[in-house]
Amino acid sequence: MSQAQRPVAAVVQARMTSSRLPGKVLLPLAGAPLVRRTVERVNRIPGVDRVVVALAEGPEHEPVVAALAELDVTVVRGPNEDVLARTAIAARAAGAKTVVRITSDCPMVDPAVSAGVLQAYAAGAAAGILYARTAFDEGFPLGFDTEAFPASALYEAEAESGDPYEREHVTPFIWRRPERFPSVVLSAQPDRRHWRLVVDTEEDFRLAGTVYDTLHPKKPDFGYPELCKLFETQPELLEINAHVEQRPYVGRA
Repeated sequence: MSQAQRPVAAVVQARMTSSRLPGKVLLPLAGAPLVRRTVERVNRIPGVDRVVVALAEGPEHEPVVAALAELDVTVVRGPNEDVLARTAIAARAAGAKTVVRITSDCPMVDPAVSAGVLQAYAAGAAAGILYARTAFDEGFPLGFDTEAFPASALYEAEAESGDPYEREHVTPFIWRRPERFPSVVLSAQPDRRHWRLVVDTEEDFRLAGTVYDTLHPKKPDFGYPELCKLFETQPELLEINAHVEQRPYVGRA
């Protein structure tokens, strides 16, 4: 990363009021809340200078602050529904020049994959790249999703977007406008996008709990290679949540 692109702030959005699995961020994985497990992994992403949790306002979200105690992370509060504004508030609080965005329901995100996204963004900057991410529909599993972009693009989205979907999902304003925000996408082979390593439902949590109970005691920093080996030897685990439908990205070209 060039000095002009630093500091790099990883912003992790979190709230207690998920529609499909309320309170999921506090569900236990190997003895610690899910949100803590996600932040532990985000803290290990090479190239990230600071980690900020963009937490929704309101007393119902206060337990998340306690769950993150003693971690090297800053908690910043913002609107519950306007996640775009909340993310921008967090980026400003961190003094970010570059933002890496990951959601708190990704407790198996691999720091090495996220670092690859950040590196692709940094390397493409000279060619005008303003947005990098893991591929939408192929490559890495659901739950490895990582985005990197200049904080200035986030602030433009915050100032200009009046679309409720863009306000809720933060980056559609950017990826819907590739002519304005040239992008690069990281994919991988074999295609394992059908692996649901995100936690949106009870079934997703059952899978995450099984993975953590199996891998975390021996290797707390397990990553993609360990996950691949586990699912190769126990492919039936992926059936736990295989029927859960992922909500589509709206307005993608």
